[in-house]
Amino acid sequence: MPAFPRDTTLRLLERELYGPVVAPQRFEIIAAETVSVGTGTLHHWRLKLSYPGGSRELLVAALMPEDVSDAPVFSTQNFCPTQDVLPFEALPPKSVGGFDCSGGGIGGWLMKSVFGRHIVEPPLDKIVANGFGLVAVYPSEVVPDSARPGSLALAELFPDSDRPGALALWAGLHDTVAELITQELGKREIIAYGHSRYGKTALLAGAWFDRIDGVVAHQSGTLGASDMRDRDGEPLDALVRAYPHWGRADLSARSEDPFRLPRPAQLLQAIGGKPVLLGNAQRDVWSDPTGAWTESYAAWGNDFGAPTPGTFDASAAKAFWLRPGTHGVVKEDWEAFLDWANENFQE
Repeated sequence: MPAFPRDTTLRLLERELYGPVVAPQRFEIIAAETVSVGTGTLHHWRLKLSYPGGSRELLVAALMPEDVSDAPVFSTQNFCPTQDVLPFEALPPKSVGGFDCSGGGIGGWLMKSVFGRHIVEPPLDKIVANGFGLVAVYPSEVVPDSARPGSLALAELFPDSDRPGALALWAGLHDTVAELITQELGKREIIAYGHSRYGKTALLAGAWFDRIDGVVAHQSGTLGASDMRDRDGEPLDALVRAYPHWGRADLSARSEDPFRLPRPAQLLQAIGGKPVLLGNAQRDVWSDPTGAWTESYAAWGNDFGAPTPGTFDASAAKAFWLRPGTHGVVKEDWEAFLDWANENFQE
């Protein structure tokens, strides 16, 4: 498909789908600690994030290999609190009433049994052994991922301007993480990673923010990489009814006619030359892997390293991963992610 100037495409996507994609106006480190753990060095910070209408606090934790001074970093956004993603005693306790995905909790058992173990806990030993770091944040600390509380939080933080949707605001957290890591640990490559809704935010971060060097978007679906105009996958109007806080405030008025909206291929094009891996599963029909492949081919053409949906070329800068199974994050996914990252981000 024809390529448009990047700035024009970004403004179109903001106006029609996501609202302004913004990072916090500034951040302040209000607590910090570094400790040695069995798999590497654990750094964690408590940040105060400032927005036009108020502020929020966010825990950012990074596990880094001890023997790689400039290790590339996976910047991850997660469904579960950071203390469950990086289960180290050195992290501060979770807030009272927070969602619990820990090993002994019912939430963690349900998440892992339905969506795979790595939906909660990435394979930290393998990530560090391959020379990568991992940074974890829990975006719901800033804007809750539920319709009414999320909408109220966005209205509070952006009282006098065109407000972002939650996806757009969460995408901005990747830029804050990249700035923090560079400031505190030194310059290195940052790979925005996310599954499902956070696959969407990883793509937005890759398109909007120069500090993001690559993207792994796993099963990003509607409002991510997948075609919104075909008959497969999650219909846009159904998504907007279930998650009205995700997109711009008036997206519901546009959602019944996706043919008039920008294509996902335009979002993919806006990422430019950065490496991108799109993860998918054959039976994950709600995320429409075929539609994701179609949009990817429309965006990247001969630069796309997947001439068929089943082609996985770990050396390709624009790659497509398709496995058997359903929605979730399993062992085979992270093996593919690391194979691709090693080819594209390690010398």
